[in-house]
Amino acid sequence: MLTASREGILIQQSPAQIFLASGETAQIDCKLSTRRQYIYWYKELQNGSLHGIYQSYEFSAAPHEKYSSTVNISANTFTLIISNVQRNDSGVYYCGLAVYVHPNFGNGTRLIVTDASEPSLSILVPSNPEDAELPPVIPLLCLLSDFTPPWSAVLWDTGEQVSEGQMDTGAIDGNGDFSVWSLMTIPSETWNQKTNCICTAKESSTGRSINATVSKETGRVSYPI
Repeated sequence: MLTASREGILIQQSPAQIFLASGETAQIDCKLSTRRQYIYWYKELQNGSLHGIYQSYEFSAAPHEKYSSTVNISANTFTLIISNVQRNDSGVYYCGLAVYVHPNFGNGTRLIVTDASEPSLSILVPSNPEDAELPPVIPLLCLLSDFTPPWSAVLWDTGEQVSEGQMDTGAIDGNGDFSVWSLMTIPSETWNQKTNCICTAKESSTGRSINATVSKETGRVSYPI
């Protein structure tokens, strides 16, 4: 995606997403459609606001223990380098220009830092008083967290069919933990039959999988591997 300011300057930021382990180095590129001597870098905070973290210059940049940059003048590209990444460095980063009162930003890069060897999988079931009438459908949320590619699609087995739920694009919490939700709805009649509902995440490169199981009878989640 490209964005442009009133002056017609296009900004292309890449990559869209980076998965790294702690201690590694992240690099984010910001390419401009015309030459500029500097670019600003921002990190998105939990409240959605942008916090300025660094400024890249064509000829030099202020030293910083975490951030540095390189500039390819001929390609009009500024590269932000984030050294020794830790989990709290996870977040969405933007490059931008302050063009008078009309700021202009790139499309964002999501950095995800995790050291987990296995992802975590759990199912959230809505609470309901014992004597309360159940809604027509029961929503189940499967939470996949601390994962890296090639862990991919989440599959649901509700006893009647195996299918993919509705996945969100994922989010990073205040601790730097990245997770995605998968939503599955089942008829209350099926839930009342004490059917086991299984959520499975698979690793495409090896075929390994992990799953979480829940039912009305157990009222809790188990984690067989």
